[in-house]
Amino acid sequence: MPATLESIEAEIATLHETLESQGLNSRGVTDIFGRKFSLPVDDEHKAKKLGLTQIFCNFSNPHMRAFHTSWFGFFSSFFSTFAAAALIAYIGPDLNLTAEDKGNAGIAAVAGTIFFRLAMGYICDKVGARRGLGTLLLLVTPPIICFIIPGVIVNAGGFIAARCVIGWGLATFVACQTWCSQQFSKSVVGMANATAAGWGNLGGGVTNLTMPYIFLIMMSFANDEVDRAWRLCYIVPLVLHVVGAAAVFTARDLPDGNYKELEMSGAKQKGNGSLVFLIAACNINTIPLMICYATCFGVELTMNNKAVLYFYEYYDLSKSLAGVLGACFGLMNLFARSWGGLLSDWTMKKFGIRGRVWSLFVVQVFQGFMCLTLGLLTVNMPGPVRMERGQASKYPASVFESIYSVTPEVTFHCYGGDEGPPFCGDGEFCK
Repeated sequence: MPATLESIEAEIATLHETLESQGLNSRGVTDIFGRKFSLPVDDEHKAKKLGLTQIFCNFSNPHMRAFHTSWFGFFSSFFSTFAAAALIAYIGPDLNLTAEDKGNAGIAAVAGTIFFRLAMGYICDKVGARRGLGTLLLLVTPPIICFIIPGVIVNAGGFIAARCVIGWGLATFVACQTWCSQQFSKSVVGMANATAAGWGNLGGGVTNLTMPYIFLIMMSFANDEVDRAWRLCYIVPLVLHVVGAAAVFTARDLPDGNYKELEMSGAKQKGNGSLVFLIAACNINTIPLMICYATCFGVELTMNNKAVLYFYEYYDLSKSLAGVLGACFGLMNLFARSWGGLLSDWTMKKFGIRGRVWSLFVVQVFQGFMCLTLGLLTVNMPGPVRMERGQASKYPASVFESIYSVTPEVTFHCYGGDEGPPFCGDGEFCK
């Protein structure tokens, strides 16, 4: 029996679905300028497939280039912000820092980002997340250079001020999340936001893990002079910032192109950043997300600032071993955030937006339970149980990703305004 036109079309549609499930743009969809996408896209040209193959083997514009450059830019800012915490055992004696100075520097490093995260939401809606992220990476490089040059930062005041300015770079997180939300469809945006944020936050663990060893390498170049060696270590975050910014500027603002070319072609109107930010900020749904994020991120920031010094001074461990143990908390981001994103996307498919909200609630309750358990188990002990801390650390990371998955749903097309207010609650009060 000869095949009918309808059956042939059905078979072709099935074939396209099969190929698209493998991450191939079999339909040959292009942007408005005729450039073919490498990934299958939805009606808004947002990528609707994000698997391990795409994450590890695809760096093409626009979707995967935005994904990789956004997480790397955020990673660079996290690495530079907490490099001082990893090197504080060497920096402290050289700059005659007191315990109060070290604490104030840690607070300054994260307090300054509150305003910049709010501002970044406006910037993302006005000029695009790409330009906001790349520009901020370059904006915070002067204090990094000041750390490298001998004689520029020589006391506690300069140290605290430099850490504050470098900490502004943590606002790249808002750009990272906004950009991924603009590039990936609802079916995979949870996974995209979760993995990009998780790999970015991984910078806190990596800097604790690697900086003590980088210091040992720099000692050989500094003729074993500690005051020169720790300054030379800042060459690494400086390079990360410059390379990250350069990579960001090679990507595209939106799937169809950059803001400027879309506005010139008439495909996009110039955004009113103030109006968009006001609409998003007035949305009551941002308030619980901000509270959830503040409580979770406060735990992470405190650990990244205090863990290495804590293990070094409290347990009298070597600086290198203290760095390894301090890194364990941050390294949880390698898998825990992606796990949360997968959970959120799965519940979204099954139950809609209510599924995302419930997954956030359940994981956050588990986090609170583990924190309470940690306190009850160690209340009569001289020091915390390290394994229990490791277990508890999985839950803040998983809660983050649930928040990242819900945020794009708060106000449609107000991505920058929505990402800014929730993520400006950086848990400063937890310090």
